Amino acid sequence: MRITCQTGSGSVIRRAGRLLAILAAAIAAGTAATEDFRILSVTRDGVLSWSGAFPSGVCTIEAAPAPTGPWLPQASYFTTASGGRAQLPPGTVNRFHRLVAADVSPTPQGFENLTRAYGRIRTVAGLGQFGRDGLNNWLPEYEGGPATNANLSRPHFAMADAAGNIYIADKDSHSILQVTLDGMIHTVAGTHQPGDDGDGPAPATSLSLSYPNGEWVKPDGTVYILDTGNSKIRKLDTNGIMTTLATVPAGITVGRGLWVNDNETLAYFISGTAVRRWTPAGGFKTLNDNFKEPGNLVVDPAGRLIVTDRGAHRVYHVKQDGSRDPIAGNGGTTGGGDGFPALDTGLYGVRGVWFLPAGGYLLATHQGSQIWYVDAAGIIHLFVDGAPTDVHDGDGGYFRAEGPKISEVRSVSVDPRGNVLITENDFGYIRQIDLLPFQP
Repeated sequence: MRITCQTGSGSVIRRAGRLLAILAAAIAAGTAATEDFRILSVTRDGVLSWSGAFPSGVCTIEAAPAPTGPWLPQASYFTTASGGRAQLPPGTVNRFHRLVAADVSPTPQGFENLTRAYGRIRTVAGLGQFGRDGLNNWLPEYEGGPATNANLSRPHFAMADAAGNIYIADKDSHSILQVTLDGMIHTVAGTHQPGDDGDGPAPATSLSLSYPNGEWVKPDGTVYILDTGNSKIRKLDTNGIMTTLATVPAGITVGRGLWVNDNETLAYFISGTAVRRWTPAGGFKTLNDNFKEPGNLVVDPAGRLIVTDRGAHRVYHVKQDGSRDPIAGNGGTTGGGDGFPALDTGLYGVRGVWFLPAGGYLLATHQGSQIWYVDAAGIIHLFVDGAPTDVHDGDGGYFRAEGPKISEVRSVSVDPRGNVLITENDFGYIRQIDLLPFQP
């Protein structure tokens, strides 16, 4: 709920004969900001800087044709400190603008503000005509066409680069697919036939993959691929050339999840019931082999390795000595729920995990068919509702409107712009929830 709206400073600049007016507004969630929220400067190329934002919050740029409105959201940004900066969206220069801050700290009101910071849910890839496992649904006519007109083949992970291009590990079509900003789909790695044509370097679309079941994307568009059938970690460079970063001597069994650090000196992945670590100097090491059915993994902002176990219905912090501590899930499929501690809540087949910049993290349950949010205080909240019956609904509407929206969630990620990406449904869809307040 929006409690207060306080006007801070205003800035007016003239650029190319146009008048650009900037206002600032702070929206508190039952608490006040530690200092006045205000815009400090606006550059001639439309870069705003501010102070007094919430250290766990969201700032939204709104635009209007006149100071009296109507005000419409243009772009949103997570805030993790008092100061920050953002770029005015293109095409909105000759408008009045204001910057609105919302607190998303770990309180019930903070969660309410978080859900209001997000808006529409939409399908960005997948036609959903086939749901059988092991079926390669790729057709040559999909190449370069609308991503929502292409049947995916049991996609297991979707992640975006800083520009907003989305990369999909499409397991049963043995490929990595890219959805570009214009909504078109392209093959960027693999031949759509399983095989091993060597380690490269070679154009990525000339080298076969075999059941890629995990990926990791750097902001610049470098993609790392868990090529499970070939027991390799591959690297797709920004120039389209693919090489092999490492080959797993013992092979990969039912591999899932991949994380690679920025300088390629550390990687984590899942093989069977084991969580494994790779370094160039030390090779491969099993950290823990006591999982029932690990689902995915990520390194959180504090540097902790977090692993989901869909078979045990729990989420763990795995330490470097191999020991682990549960951080979410009671080990069952029921109990707890919205507003309860995450450790007291049943997470039926928890599979996906991703951390938000302003604190807290998202969890995705496969059999439970839901997305949960765990705040920094360890309290869980239902973020997106679903049902385990091939539900795929709600496109174009508010993501928390009444009724289930998703089912059979395999993974969740958050792109650098704050948008939530969901890989869901045996019929194969990639959904996006925009970090932008909903406007009907």
